[in-house]
Amino acid sequence: MRLAREQRAILRRRTMRTVMFLAGLPSFAAPITMGSILPSYAIVSVGPTASLNVNSGPIVGSVLVGDGSTATSSGGGNGGVTGSVDVSGTAGGDNLQNLQNPPTVNLVSPTVGMQAFSDAATLSATALALIATQTFTSISGNQTITGNGGLNVINITSTGTSLQNPDLTIAGSPSDLFVFNVAGLFNTNRPITLNGVNASQILWNLTGTGTVLQTSGGNVLFGTFLATSNTARFQFSSLNLTGELINTGGLIQFVSNSSSKIGVPFAPTTPIPEPATATLLLIGTGLASMVRATRRKLRL
Repeated sequence: MRLAREQRAILRRRTMRTVMFLAGLPSFAAPITMGSILPSYAIVSVGPTASLNVNSGPIVGSVLVGDGSTATSSGGGNGGVTGSVDVSGTAGGDNLQNLQNPPTVNLVSPTVGMQAFSDAATLSATALALIATQTFTSISGNQTITGNGGLNVINITSTGTSLQNPDLTIAGSPSDLFVFNVAGLFNTNRPITLNGVNASQILWNLTGTGTVLQTSGGNVLFGTFLATSNTARFQFSSLNLTGELINTGGLIQFVSNSSSKIGVPFAPTTPIPEPATATLLLIGTGLASMVRATRRKLRL
């Protein structure tokens, strides 16, 4: 009996030391990242099924096309690109040379377009895998999304119309990061209002198929809009955007008095926790099971 008590005491001390060691381990984190290429552009259209059509503007910043995408244009509508059109690898169309203000065209390495395609796919998948902090079926009418001071993941789950002309306010602080995973159509003729945050803190991950973003007169949008489905379409009329457009599979229709006022890409700085906490819990659960099993043996 005395030996059993001593063995239990030793086991308790060892268990406590193990728990204290695990509690002291650093909490590793992996940032959600745009990669090195995507932040350099106001519009990215890359991939063999991607296409870009422009007849208005201006587009403030540079445009990346290639890796099999096409870029076509027509004059009028103050069409132009304040930066350059970078062509990476194969690209069809006129490289936006038929705009009212033809931009400079630069030929860049084919690896630029391929890396942009890969980074966009990784960004979309990473965003979709994050645990939601707020979930809506759909949003219309007045809605305020208030930040928690860190990572905010807002899932909007309707595969029909996810957002229908919302009077949307996004409120927070410089430490907030907003990731919207939108399963269906974002259709709007209303302005988004920002309170305490800016466009670089907002990512719209549009995961649906068909038309996933559609605007008409009266809209004011902020943030980076990302789509990677082979059929995802951006259909714009009078787009008023502060942010970035990335589409690696479908059409960007940048027409009818649309403009990109300021090219501001998503610039995440908030770390996204890896499942280190979950791992710690699993270790702790396993350790507890081991303790219980040992105690049962001692009682035998």
